[in-house]
Amino acid sequence: MSHLLNLRVSFNKISIILQGSILSLNKLYLDSNEITKFPQFCINHGNNSALPNLRYLSLTNNKIAKLNVGQFRCFSKLRSLKIDNNWIGSIHSNTFTDLKVLTNLSIQAVGKQLKKIEDGAFNIPSLQMVSLRDCHFHFDSLSASAQSSTLSSCNDLRFLDLGGNFLNSAILPRIISQLEQLRYLNLENTRLGYLSDNVFPKLLAIETLIMSNNRIYGWDRYVFDHVASLQYLDLFNNLITIVNETSFPIALLANLKRINLGGNRFACTCEQIWFVNWLRRTNITLSYYPNRYYCTTPDIYNHKLLKDYKPSFLSCNPIITIMISMSALVCLLISTMIIFLKCSTNIKNVLYLLKVKQFRRQGYLPIVNSEDYEYHAFLVYCDENRIWVHNDFVKKLENEEGFKFCIYHRDFDVGESVSGNVDKYLKKSWKVIVIISNAFAKSEWCQWEVDIIQERRRRQGRNALLLVVLENITSKNMTSPLRTLLDSTPHLRYKKGIGENLFWAAVIKVFEKPSDNLRFLNYRYKLLLNEGQFQYVPMSV
Repeated sequence: MSHLLNLRVSFNKISIILQGSILSLNKLYLDSNEITKFPQFCINHGNNSALPNLRYLSLTNNKIAKLNVGQFRCFSKLRSLKIDNNWIGSIHSNTFTDLKVLTNLSIQAVGKQLKKIEDGAFNIPSLQMVSLRDCHFHFDSLSASAQSSTLSSCNDLRFLDLGGNFLNSAILPRIISQLEQLRYLNLENTRLGYLSDNVFPKLLAIETLIMSNNRIYGWDRYVFDHVASLQYLDLFNNLITIVNETSFPIALLANLKRINLGGNRFACTCEQIWFVNWLRRTNITLSYYPNRYYCTTPDIYNHKLLKDYKPSFLSCNPIITIMISMSALVCLLISTMIIFLKCSTNIKNVLYLLKVKQFRRQGYLPIVNSEDYEYHAFLVYCDENRIWVHNDFVKKLENEEGFKFCIYHRDFDVGESVSGNVDKYLKKSWKVIVIISNAFAKSEWCQWEVDIIQERRRRQGRNALLLVVLENITSKNMTSPLRTLLDSTPHLRYKKGIGENLFWAAVIKVFEKPSDNLRFLNYRYKLLLNEGQFQYVPMSV
């Protein structure tokens, strides 16, 4: 068949290919067969190619387990290679170097998990399209230099699909920083969270950016300034609650043709009024609007469509009412604000201390106390607050007051998983102390710990927790789980200087041992439970 151009033998049971020359063949489809070893198509002892004019080769859905260096030396004119859905576990350095004119490379869903990408694996300057979709590769397993060099040779890359892998805001800019010609970038389901300013370098030619099905709940103000050339932006099914006038730069909105913000957890509050009005008047195509644009908070607006949320002018701008009230109460308001600003932290700490004392006077009887545990408390904090936690908090309460805390830098077992350590040492700790700051609120790891803490609170009550707030949490950093925790649990605020002694007194009071009478009642209560009886125990002694 001297003039054969296209040959499709997919969906058969081919396992072995005997090399034979077809000089005219341009496209070869060998998908869904039982091939276990990549065919080299070399003849005459490897000196010539059996398919010298082959431009397109597809071997998807086979059983190929290895790609070795030198396997592609007889494909001098190959431009497109698809090897999706095979059993490849590693991509070695210079594997594709012999493919001098290759432009399209698709290695989707290889192996149960792609475990290794060596430095120089994609050393192909001619590449214009790369897809590693659904390989479940942990890019955090690479060193910072390896991340930067992964695609550094692909200066002409136009299309990149990394969906279904593991990335974060720190790793991504290292991978794409040198791809100045990139037009299409797919980051769907890559576990992205908060987007920092430098997550996208200057991608001056980018037209399509897909970040759907992630955990994005917010971003820095200027994050989209570097991708103002976008025509399609997809943020479907994330954790976005508020979109305001500063969320997207004017240059981006002027250039966008289509945007997808559906499936997010929007809040129907006055902060949303700009977005609600923009949705009604914009000329940009809104994917899935209006059915997938609905409110989740507050409860009275749960599942209400954003298009039906129409807050009144007075409800969001109570200027007239405020002016009337101000004329009568201006002096009182100023005085109150001055007192509050000067003493707000101390007032809150006093109220917290009074509640602890009131519970004890009313006969509050803990079923367990610190003597039942190895540690008085398990400390939860982010790395940015480590200096204060170690030098101030732990030093004061352990060295001077004799308490014992579980600190992961010091007490966790080496070699055991982090989640395993957390579960083990929570069980050994009487209470949980959470050190909250803006850095804590932005940390994805700390958000996971908040979920674990909430479960502890549901089982043992809010007195099992001690929340310490180091600073006011800004609205852009406040997440729904953290807001729920703060709203439902009393907390202390730390402020250096006046009132600092009151803060330490309140903390110590939380860990104060019960009186002898209370310990006796506690023993009596446990004894009744062990005997299978339960009766009312009067709290007065």
